[in-house]
Formats: sequence, structure tokens, C-alpha cells
Amino acid sequence: MRSRKILLSLLLTFLFVPFFSLAEPSSQLAITHVTVIDSTGRPPQTEQTVLIEGGRITAVGATATIKVPKAARTIDASGKFLLPGFWDMHVHLAGVNADPPWSKQVLLPLLLANGITGVRDMGGDLDALLAWQRDIESGALLAPHIVAAGPFLAASGKRTPEQYPVYNAEEARAAVDDLKKRGANFIKIITLPSRDAFFAVADESKKQNIPFVGHLPFEIGVIEASDAGMHSIEHLLYSAFALSFSSKETELRPRLVQAEKDGDSASWEQIAHEADATYSPEKAAILIQTLKKNGTWVTPTLASLDITSHPGNWKTDDPLLAFVPPAMAKQWRDSFDDVEMKQRAAWLGRQAANDWKLTGELHRAGVPLLVGSDSLDPFVFPGDSFHHELAEMVRAGFSPMEALQAATRGAAVFLGREKDFGTVETGRAADLVLLSANPVDNIANTRKVSAIIRNGSYYDRASLDTLLARAKDAAAAVSEENP
Repeated sequence: MRSRKILLSLLLTFLFVPFFSLAEPSSQLAITHVTVIDSTGRPPQTEQTVLIEGGRITAVGATATIKVPKAARTIDASGKFLLPGFWDMHVHLAGVNADPPWSKQVLLPLLLANGITGVRDMGGDLDALLAWQRDIESGALLAPHIVAAGPFLAASGKRTPEQYPVYNAEEARAAVDDLKKRGANFIKIITLPSRDAFFAVADESKKQNIPFVGHLPFEIGVIEASDAGMHSIEHLLYSAFALSFSSKETELRPRLVQAEKDGDSASWEQIAHEADATYSPEKAAILIQTLKKNGTWVTPTLASLDITSHPGNWKTDDPLLAFVPPAMAKQWRDSFDDVEMKQRAAWLGRQAANDWKLTGELHRAGVPLLVGSDSLDPFVFPGDSFHHELAEMVRAGFSPMEALQAATRGAAVFLGREKDFGTVETGRAADLVLLSANPVDNIANTRKVSAIIRNGSYYDRASLDTLLARAKDAAAAVSEENP
């Protein structure tokens, strides 16, 4: 066993040390004759040149007017489209279904090759995530930027790297303090034992000057959470979002809390349908006004629901299974014929039918929404599921341009870093994606990644394919540890 671990370590070292050799070194880079979709709200700008030096954009303008330095590496991007790098704002990279050693060698390059230059990790091993974060920001590890919560707060269960159980308000407050001291970038809630515990988290987070986000405990309504300072509400279905729109909320909420305690999915479904049927425009108007006033964001995570609730669309020979450890891939394939899984999928499909309507309504009303994929449920592949999420947001009512802005500038604004990234403008970080087709014409074109620019270094399609090939090898190599 010891010799196998040594061989595995040597193999992974061999596979991933040469990451940076994939990009030709150059202190200056010029992308010429490109169409720029800058995410500022302007329409696409054709025949542009973007100059980059020291990992920053130094000039953007018409190719005819920009002088390219002789020392610059020049990329003729005629017929291509340059955008800010994408941010997936709901991932799990170091826990839940993702083993950290595998994720580091497989998921990080897989995300990058899909044009994702930043992620918000919503619950995982904080030590691993902070170590990666340090290596990424120092340039030692080629990967997307990571903003991390560490373990999420939960109302029950054992203490694990991805889960931090709290049983009362005092413990909830102490958990916020502990995670802040350990270096978490924000606090994530998945469940809490009481209303008091929720408001303890809100109060302590404010005192510690650290954002808190997550699922809404069923005891808490959307307006209460927003007024308490919750920075983003994750999911619509799992946060019982529709209940806060219902004229019968006062009656239905205690029933939902009891159904959750009893594990009564049939009652939960009935309550959800009653909430949908008693939608109140008057309550919706107050709720939307509150979210906008407080600057509360929402992450719908539509793609994972769409994929999980339609097992008939799963492909047991999907080529993306090559990026999943064989044991997990087998589990996913087996679930294709699992009766319990099919029942859960049907339940999710019925439950989530309202999510697309609510997403569109929130968007049209001006509530800010984030793009998050919540990957690694069966057949919800990291990277690929982000592009699926963009398509689902368009299906819900976003224009392609609006979806692109949500995935770029929106993420930067949410994180308070809009002067650093999220747009193609002078002074912004040179984390960019080059597409071979126009995503404004068809949002599916975000999948057509021709190249990425990460911290000013250019990785063409061949380099990205090499990253993907190494990630496949790593997926198989890591699995050798636990065949």
C-alpha cells in the first residue's frame, strides 16, 4: 500500500508540474482583430485590440488605433469573441462528493478549460481550500480563483471537513467566530436548529464583518433573511422560496417545518404545491422591494435540478465520465436504473417546476442573480454544468447578454471586486475567455472555448486539451488509491 501511494504521488507530480509550460511566457500580450463583449452593458465591439502586461489589461480599443508593442506576443483573434473569465458561484470542490486530492488534479483544470477563472466554494475542507487559494494567488498553481466558506453550518450530523454541526444559538455564534479566525471568506448555512440560531449567525457575522449566505432554514422567510443581512440565498426549491410569495405562508410554514422533521416528502410536496397555488402579487412586490433594498442576491441553481430530475437524458457512455473516478462513475451509471433515484427525480421535477418562473420574475424585477452550477450530483459535471446553468437562465427569461453579465460582472459586484475583474476594461485583471462563436447570438456558444487568458498568460485550445488529457489521467490515477 505504501509503495502504491508513493507511485501515485510521483505520477501526479509528473502529470501536473509542467502546467505553466503550456503557456508561452511573455510580459506583454496583444489580442488583435477581436470582438470584445466587455460585460459593461455595451453591445459587442468589433475589430478591437486588447493589450495586456503584468497580468493586467493596459489598453482596449479599435485595432486601427492601438499601437502594439514590438515585444508583445500578438494573437490574431479574427472571428473570435473575448469576454471576462466566467465565475461559477456555487461549487463544491473539497468535500461532499469531491475528494480534495482528486479535485485538485481533475476539477480545477476541468473548470479552467471551460473558461471558468473564478469559483465560490459553498462548503468543503477549509484547510485544503485555503492552501489551494494561497498557491493560486502566488502563481504556484494554475487554477481558477477560489472564494471559500469552509465547512457549512448544519443542524445535525458529525463534524467533518465539509460540515460544522451546531445545536443552539451559542454554538452557532461560536462557529462563525471560529471560521472567521481560520480564514473563511464567508459563512455558509445549510440547516440550523432554530430561528434563534439563524439570527445568532446573522448577528455574529455582522460583528465579525464576514458575509453569510446559504440555504434558508424552513423556519425563516425570505424577507426576514434579507433584513437580517443574508448576502445571498442559495437555491429556490431547497430554500422553500415560493413559500414567501404565498398568501398562506403563516399557515404553511409550520407545516413545512414539521414535514421536514418527520422526513415526510409527500407532505412537503403538497405544501409546495399549495404555496405555488396561493402566489400573492402583493407579497411578491414587498419581497422583491426588500431584496433590492438590502442588496440580497439569489443563486437559482437551475441546471442541477434540470439534470437530476431528467434521468432519461443521462448518458451512461457520456465522455465526461472520464473525469469522474471509476467508483463514482459506476455509482452514477447504476443510479440510472435505481427505482429510488427515479422516484426522487420525479419528485424533484414536480417540486422544481416553479423555479424557472420565479427566476424570471426576480430577474425582470431587478433582483440580482448569480450563476451557480452546484455540480457533482449524478451526471452534473463541473464545468459543463456551468454552461448548462447559463442556458437555463436564458430559458427562465434572461437575454444571453444578461446571463453573460451575471456570470462575470455580477460575480465581481457581489464579491465587492468590480474594480479588479468582471469586465474587459483597462486596469482589470487579465482573466479572460476567447470564444470561437458569438454567445450573444446563442448562449450555447459559451461552450466553444478557443483559449483562456489567466493572469496574463495565454492558453490556446491545444494547451487546454492537454490540461484535459492530464486531468483524465489524474482521475484514473487517483482512483487507484481506492479501487
